[in-house]
Amino acid sequence: MSAATLLGVSFWLAQTMFSTLRPITPAPLLPLMGPQAQLATGYLLAGTLVFATGLVNSIMLIWWERKLLGRFMDRRGAMHVGYAGLLQNFADGLKLFRKQPLRPREADKLGYLLSPTAYLATSLAIVGFLPVSTGWVPGVAPLSLLMALALFSFAPFFIFVGAWSSNNKYSLIGGMRTAAQLVAYEVPLLFAIVSVVLLAGTFDLTGIVNAQIHDGWFALPLALGLIIFFVAMLAEVERIPFDLPEAEAELVEGWNTEYGGMLFAMTTLGDYVRALVGSYLVVLLFLGGWWMPAGPYTAAINGFPLAGILWFQVKVYIVFAVFVWVRASLPRVRTDQLLQIGWKRMIPLSLANVFLAAAFVAEGWPPFPKLL
Repeated sequence: MSAATLLGVSFWLAQTMFSTLRPITPAPLLPLMGPQAQLATGYLLAGTLVFATGLVNSIMLIWWERKLLGRFMDRRGAMHVGYAGLLQNFADGLKLFRKQPLRPREADKLGYLLSPTAYLATSLAIVGFLPVSTGWVPGVAPLSLLMALALFSFAPFFIFVGAWSSNNKYSLIGGMRTAAQLVAYEVPLLFAIVSVVLLAGTFDLTGIVNAQIHDGWFALPLALGLIIFFVAMLAEVERIPFDLPEAEAELVEGWNTEYGGMLFAMTTLGDYVRALVGSYLVVLLFLGGWWMPAGPYTAAINGFPLAGILWFQVKVYIVFAVFVWVRASLPRVRTDQLLQIGWKRMIPLSLANVFLAAAFVAEGWPPFPKLL
């Protein structure tokens, strides 16, 4: 395992730690310092780094959105806490975690308290199945794409439970909007993924990325699929113009109206974790993952240590910048417009995209000289 990967670095750290501790470890405890314990520690460190990276990236996305929205609105955005406002989100989080959560008197206690926790936990769990460089995911995950999508689909259930348990009619309307919206857009989202699976021939995200090394980024032949997936992902993560479940102008704050303090912070962080996961999937499925396009400088830009992680993060932040660009440019659509776009426009286009991918496979993929 190369030390230039997260898993390789984790094993190196575990080996270094065990080598340092072994000479000072009492003899009765030496059997606990064997190769299996070192291997388990390496995997534990890798998992800890994966989830820590997910949390830190999600918090940084909030800062990135604030700065971009500031530029779009001809102002500077967050800038007072830390250099360029980098610590503003941590200050806001500390403030929210110090606030006393107030639960409505008639709310269902179990559902009210567990829904934000489960919403954030399942969103973070998806990060463990998404590779961001060679060796990022411990072990072989041949169905990593299906696992990520399965965990991604839990969110509507927890949102609806949280809305219903709040005993607030505005929250309940927001939860019902969530169910209608996500069902309408999950179908074209899955059809867009089917087209990628047809070209790559695997449900393994690492295999999908590696297929794009040889055949070029799938964003070129499946440009329609990329657009469909991007729009459907905007709806899935409830961002403008598809933020009907959280329409603050008409529902106060949507499904999480009754949440405050730490619980509100968890729901907000869960939204940005899902936005991070959506950006990850766009990069993995259509933009070559952690590999840069082939060219005269490919060896140089892909060859230095941790290059894959760096380029992957650059792509992710660019994709999220487009999310913010859409937010700053478009107004919120009505509920009837949202459903018509999903059922009458997105599904036929996604089916056409699947047929196009099937035609490529039938004719022998790739059907044209590699351009990327």
